[in-house]
Amino acid sequence: MASRSIDPKRFALLLLLGLGSCAPSHAPPPSPAPPPVPARVPVSPPAGDWRDWPLTPGSWRYLPGAPVSTARYGDDQNPQFVVRCDAASRRVTLMRAGSSTDLVIITSARTARFPAGHIDEGGVAMTGVILSASDGFLDAMAFSRGRIGVTSEGLSNLAVPAWAEPARAIEDCRK
Repeated sequence: MASRSIDPKRFALLLLLGLGSCAPSHAPPPSPAPPPVPARVPVSPPAGDWRDWPLTPGSWRYLPGAPVSTARYGDDQNPQFVVRCDAASRRVTLMRAGSSTDLVIITSARTARFPAGHIDEGGVAMTGVILSASDGFLDAMAFSRGRIGVTSEGLSNLAVPAWAEPARAIEDCRK
């Protein structure tokens, strides 16, 4: 039996072809991007002390529900400010009556400006922003002393009492 020798050039070519076939043919698909978080810019409250603004007429009303619960300030037909929890998505929507492109919320501890959009709340045009239920600013709202101020470009200022109802709606999203 005669032994065959393999040509070194052929061996090198076969080796390279074999190694090349071991590499993946394509890169794995990229993971989906997380949902955008509204940009928050530190702001100064509007002129005048917001703690001296007269309270906006109305009262808070908590409406429990699953998966959506709501705290509404104003009267039954005309809510002025709404805190809505969507427990399924663990998101809290903050809304005020009227149409604007921003929402500034002032608490005794913090002030934040949010870019906002149009939201239809039961046939009422609202300006709103959606936050994660774990957003720390919601704690500043829930624990604000006395009142919460709300401003938006082109709309009148709101001063709503810091009662338990908005905190209840926020907590519904954290269970």
